[in-house]
Amino acid sequence: MAKKTVISKVLDAEAVDGIIEFPQNKTLYVDQFTDMAPVKPGDVFQPETMDDVFAKYQPEKRNVQMADINGQPVKENFKFNAIKDFDDKELIRQSSYLSGQKAAVDSYRAIEQQLIKNKVLRRAFEDPEGRKHLVSALQALLSELENN
Repeated sequence: MAKKTVISKVLDAEAVDGIIEFPQNKTLYVDQFTDMAPVKPGDVFQPETMDDVFAKYQPEKRNVQMADINGQPVKENFKFNAIKDFDDKELIRQSSYLSGQKAAVDSYRAIEQQLIKNKVLRRAFEDPEGRKHLVSALQALLSELENN
């Protein structure tokens, strides 16, 4: 059975809470995306488009902490200029750390595909003696690359 997500909003100070159903194919982000203090009461901002909202508030998230492969903290800052900036691809594009991780994952996937498709290479891995030779060849190649 699918779960329904319900968001309530106050329609009036004395009115009963209104209830709206949040579609399951949508994502709701709730976080403090700016370090600015709230606007003063009386300031009325009436945006006409989402671009107006992003231009006014210039949301960003600073010091988002991630852990690298060794468990060391890595901090990144993210700026949001449109709804699409919340997408995984855009977040990766903004982050040098995440870009590096994505490049590594893509490389590993390419190697995996080669192992799946290349019959000669697959046979070399299946044979213990062939595996030893392949590993030693790869280690020699790695040391050569590190020296140059």
